[in-house]
Amino acid sequence: MDNYYELKISINPEMEDIISDICFTNLSCEGVVLAEETYKDLVMTATTEGTLRVFLSDVEKNPVEVLKTERELLKSRGFTDEELGSWEISLDEKENQDWSQKWKEKWTVTHVTNKIAVVPSWLHYEPKEYEVTILLDPGCAFGTGTHQTTQLCMKALEKYMHSGDKVADIGMGSGILSILAAKLGASYVYGCDNDPTVIDVAKENAVKNGLAVYPPLEGGSESLIPGWGHIYHGYSQSTKKFAKNLRNNTTPQEKKLWQYLRKSQLLGYKFRRQQPIGHYIADFFCPELRLIIELDGGQHNEIKNIEYDKQREKFLKQQNFNIIRIWNNDIDNNIDGVIEYIRSEMQKLVKQPKWIYPTPESKIPTLPQGEGTLTPLVFELNTADKISEKYDFVCANILHNVLFEIMGDLKNIMNDNAKLSLSGILEEKKGVVLEAIEREHLNIIDTISQDQWISFVVTK
Repeated sequence: MDNYYELKISINPEMEDIISDICFTNLSCEGVVLAEETYKDLVMTATTEGTLRVFLSDVEKNPVEVLKTERELLKSRGFTDEELGSWEISLDEKENQDWSQKWKEKWTVTHVTNKIAVVPSWLHYEPKEYEVTILLDPGCAFGTGTHQTTQLCMKALEKYMHSGDKVADIGMGSGILSILAAKLGASYVYGCDNDPTVIDVAKENAVKNGLAVYPPLEGGSESLIPGWGHIYHGYSQSTKKFAKNLRNNTTPQEKKLWQYLRKSQLLGYKFRRQQPIGHYIADFFCPELRLIIELDGGQHNEIKNIEYDKQREKFLKQQNFNIIRIWNNDIDNNIDGVIEYIRSEMQKLVKQPKWIYPTPESKIPTLPQGEGTLTPLVFELNTADKISEKYDFVCANILHNVLFEIMGDLKNIMNDNAKLSLSGILEEKKGVVLEAIEREHLNIIDTISQDQWISFVVTK
């Protein structure tokens, strides 16, 4: 086997999760270990600078330059050199051994509270009576349950979430907070992140914990499209090839309309061209609104095509898609009217609540005895400003500067009696978040601290 590379970075241990996430996102990273530190239940008991060991399968990108750029970005967001650590870096090529497993040696069961335990999936653990356990692969995405910021949110969930609550997990990372909410009795859990690499990771973690995920992890198209939520989206290679040919040979009307739909110009929503759905191909498709736009020429007035369109439309509506049909003549002669019509139809859909799409019995995983629930978990690529639903409990384990920017969006998705758990805040940076809380007229009902990190629980 090929050799591997070991990157060593001198960091402030308090920043371990953030820097690890940078490595997983930007480098060919297979695992991380924080060396020269003492842990008990994976809670750090030493706060001196440590060495983060990062295992790389290759170095196509210059890791030193990547980390230098990311460090400057963190500083531009308000972190100081002291908070980040020195980031002295060394890179060594190592002889291959079972290094992909070696990083796991430091991980053990994390007892977040007397009731909540996070268990690495490769370990056997017998839970205590009434203990809620979460199986997880630490290191695969931000939010492993070992970092203080994640634990603060977990404590808030245990203390303030009620059975039957609708829960939103904004910036979900590994999905651990969504999974905990489901296991604590939430009636519905919605998780979103702006990093596409974590969506499938969160789904895999949920399935490991015996939870039903929508859209299902298996049975979908090659790249799962956010907001689909059903199983009939696989398509054949011939359909995929046909769709590609259609994209390469667009009609004049399709080209004209695409100039108005491309780059999220209409209400900020993204459209795709010639998108396969089952064995059909939609001319234009907006995943977030489940909206299909079809352009029809005169041939659609022929009897055989009218019947075909009826069958096609029946299939798509059964999958809970919304369909708009537009004549080519309207594109040619009244494009402004067409765009206004599409915009008005989109606005109607934006105001509608998201739908939970049922999964056939065969797709729901069998639950281990005494573990998990069938609480629906919906995971998708999204941000708080695009959410229209209201929730009873909202988790936001996000850096202080981002919390400052999106506090208003978080408030907008809260029900009148909802609670919002804000974490990811260094003690030195709490003033930034407090300013945003005051700006949005939110009320602090609890402040939870752990080491140098702080969390606020707020209401409207």
